[in-house]
Amino acid sequence: MVITLNNGRNELIFNDEDFLRLVDEMMGMDARKWLETWMAGGDDVVAYAESLEHDLQAARERYKEVMTQLRQQAEIIAGLIREKEIDRKALSHAAGEIGVLTWRELNRG
Repeated sequence: MVITLNNGRNELIFNDEDFLRLVDEMMGMDARKWLETWMAGGDDVVAYAESLEHDLQAARERYKEVMTQLRQQAEIIAGLIREKEIDRKALSHAAGEIGVLTWRELNRG
């Protein structure tokens, strides 16, 4: 990258060190130290973004697991309804399982 300074001079910047050298030359060591500290803070941002990605992946996996369990219970209920004689106890149990799953998910902190 080429940076044109106020005095018209062009400076080639290939990496962070070139830019820090230019800041030191034009603004002084204090400005360079401040910029280095600020740039180092980027590690916190990267770590935070990685933790958000991890949390999102865990939420996706949890969602898929719960949806699979709900689907299984719905299939059980559908099978029970197709029977000539309705097994009310089994039907109630499957509906109760759905209630437990949804209650647990709605009350997750």
